[in-house]
Amino acid sequence: MRYLIDTADGFRERVNEQELKKWGESFGIGFEMTTTEAIEALENVGYKVEKLEEKEILGE
Repeated sequence: MRYLIDTADGFRERVNEQELKKWGESFGIGFEMTTTEAIEALENVGYKVEKLEEKEILGE
């Protein structure tokens, strides 16, 4: 699964699930997280996380 992280300051990055968790860990509680926990940690600092559809991934 792929996700789009938007930091709200013009930076956007497409990441896989493992990278998403690493991003979340850096803003969360600092240990291994679930995907949901990682998304919540990123949203708590004002980032937007969007799950990409298969057609969006192929159109990269």
